Amino acid sequence: MTVFKDNNAKKNKWYFVIEVRENGKRKRIKRRGFARERDARIAERKLLNELEQGLDLNAADVTYEKYMNDWLKDKKGSVKPQTYTTYHSIVTKHILPVLGSYTLNKITPRLIQNLYNDIKDKRSLSGENLQKVHTIIKGSLQKAVDWGMIIKNPAALVERPKSEREEMMYWTHEQSLQFLEVAKNDRYYHAFLLAITTGMRQGEILALRWKDINFESKTIHVRGTLDHQGRGIQAATKTKAGMRSIGIDGHTLKQLKKLRERTLEEKMKNRDIYEDKDMVFSTELGNHVHPRNLLRSFYRLVEKAGVPKIRFHDLRHTHVVFLLEMRENNKRIAERLGWSSVKMLDRYAHITAHMQQETADAFGDKFYSAPNGTKNALNN
Repeated sequence: MTVFKDNNAKKNKWYFVIEVRENGKRKRIKRRGFARERDARIAERKLLNELEQGLDLNAADVTYEKYMNDWLKDKKGSVKPQTYTTYHSIVTKHILPVLGSYTLNKITPRLIQNLYNDIKDKRSLSGENLQKVHTIIKGSLQKAVDWGMIIKNPAALVERPKSEREEMMYWTHEQSLQFLEVAKNDRYYHAFLLAITTGMRQGEILALRWKDINFESKTIHVRGTLDHQGRGIQAATKTKAGMRSIGIDGHTLKQLKKLRERTLEEKMKNRDIYEDKDMVFSTELGNHVHPRNLLRSFYRLVEKAGVPKIRFHDLRHTHVVFLLEMRENNKRIAERLGWSSVKMLDRYAHITAHMQQETADAFGDKFYSAPNGTKNALNN
């Protein structure tokens, strides 16, 4: 019999002992803390079965924090820098503070589900990023299974959290003009203007180089995106459709010409120390603009302008709404925004609902009118 009762213990008195061979030597393994003899026997059989399947006891006793530090190092060489930055932030800020102290063989579906519930309750992450938490945990533990460190993946038994879309915010035409009027003397005014008039993403705007703008054809070529740390430009965007050309209006083009003149003046003023990276948006010394600095100015100006507080990304939604109100073709909208499918416009169904009624009313006025403008017989 390998299951025993510890009469000196106040609770969870049952434990089991098994012997295994490790490097040619016999080793005793003891597991304590079972409330009933039956629980101890079940746990004993489970461990013996896992050992027969190739469980590495030493590996299973590694803490999740130590394992994940190595896992992140492995990931660094196989994913894009921006993806690695996201993974590292989620792991260090949200996963390891809760699961890091547990050994691999002690992580259970319940512990993982509790983590998800806590993130939801505190709203410490968006629904999309909570799904990334699940992807990371499930993927990392599956690798531990593949390497024989654990037998089963506890995260495989936990449902992937549902992502509830955040409420879409946007400005009206009047609110957009009100903001731009307040922002016109800000260093990053032209970045805000481009976001509203082209629907470009923040990273795409900050990655723009002067060679990407064709002033004669009134076109901007989107070729890359600046990473979240403001360190460098990534050549690839989110989808193949993201690599695109965008037409720009004459007023926006005129403003970009003014920005180019200012950039040339700064380059001459600081020519001895200026780093010419050909950036449309740069510091006075030519370096990349850090996204945080852009956002800091944006939110300060939003408050000053007295317009509804929205995210910088919502300027992209604002541009889409403008195009929809203009009755622009769906395919052209998708191409302009760099979407791979017009299905993305389904998100704007609640905004376009009133437009359907306007279309119906306009049709009715036209259809039920006689050629000379008077009401026809159908109205009698």
